[in-house]
Amino acid sequence: MLILSLITSLCATWIALHLLKPVAHRAHLLDIPQGRKQHVGAVPLIGGMSIFIGVATAVVLILPTDAAVTTWLLCALGIVLLGVADDAEDLSVKLRISMQILLTLALCIGTGLSLENLGNLLGLGNIDLGVFSYPFTILIVLGVINAFNMIDGIDGLLGSVAMVTFLSLVILFSLSTHPTELGVSVIFIAALIPYLLNNLVLPPFKQKIFMGDAGSMLIGLSISWLLIEGTQDPIHTAFRPVTALWLIALPLMDMVRVILVRLRSRRSPFAAGRDHLHHLLLELGMSKSATMLTMAAIALVFSSIGIITEQLQTSESYMFYGFLLTFLAYLLTVSPLVKAEKGSLQRWMEEKSLTQTARKILAKYGNN
Repeated sequence: MLILSLITSLCATWIALHLLKPVAHRAHLLDIPQGRKQHVGAVPLIGGMSIFIGVATAVVLILPTDAAVTTWLLCALGIVLLGVADDAEDLSVKLRISMQILLTLALCIGTGLSLENLGNLLGLGNIDLGVFSYPFTILIVLGVINAFNMIDGIDGLLGSVAMVTFLSLVILFSLSTHPTELGVSVIFIAALIPYLLNNLVLPPFKQKIFMGDAGSMLIGLSISWLLIEGTQDPIHTAFRPVTALWLIALPLMDMVRVILVRLRSRRSPFAAGRDHLHHLLLELGMSKSATMLTMAAIALVFSSIGIITEQLQTSESYMFYGFLLTFLAYLLTVSPLVKAEKGSLQRWMEEKSLTQTARKILAKYGNN
């Protein structure tokens, strides 16, 4: 069944990519290079829609569907449509967040699951959220959705980091009795393959496409659902809640750091900017492919820590405090990169100023 679902998802996504390209031009679903966007030409924003079509086709045709799966698919469709509207019309932050809250609430009610038990994170006993479980779940899901949305900054990055998370989920679900969640994770991996080939313009694809907000939000919502299913199953959990932190550690850490930096400088957390880790690595001279591979490798290391410590049944509090120490180390490591990037930017501005001054002098006295 897994092989059949994999093939179905891959083929359906592949076909959707080809069929949606002309639609993107007619519907003006194009990413136009301007401002901080430095790509060449208008790029179709159809990756997210294609991935959803591939995933939904394989799930409906191959996997057994229950109320939870049906609810997730409907919410996934809703968030893809929200993303398409945002890609086309650039919706306000308030409208996007409001719709994300409603879809997350619908997901919780329809599946009957939310983040009720966080485990023994602090070493003081299990943390049961009780009546606060829905608000906390909404907050966390919004964070995950926007963490994956924010990391979508260079070719292949979101797809490769998401691939690491889905591969980790495949490993954890395969070691437990969660065949449906395992199947969905495999289906997502299959759908990401043609997207990455197209996004990176690898053979046989010749035209670049982007994921768009539809894709990044779809991935964020779906990973959130799989993590909730894996940690809150009332019969048998696939892994502990603290392990979920390690599976999404890189996008989560990058988002929190960027939000803290922007709040400190009195900017909106949702304001556009070139202050993510991939921007800093690019400013330091790394190529896009090297940046993508480096960040995918970091995500793989974090996920591996989560999987290994889960299998060793390491104390949840040790894993949580280890996560916090790793986040602190991440902040201390990235901080010099920010200073170096600012220094290089300052030097560039100084050189540009000197060049402009020299041109003015030449223009004034060059013919004398």
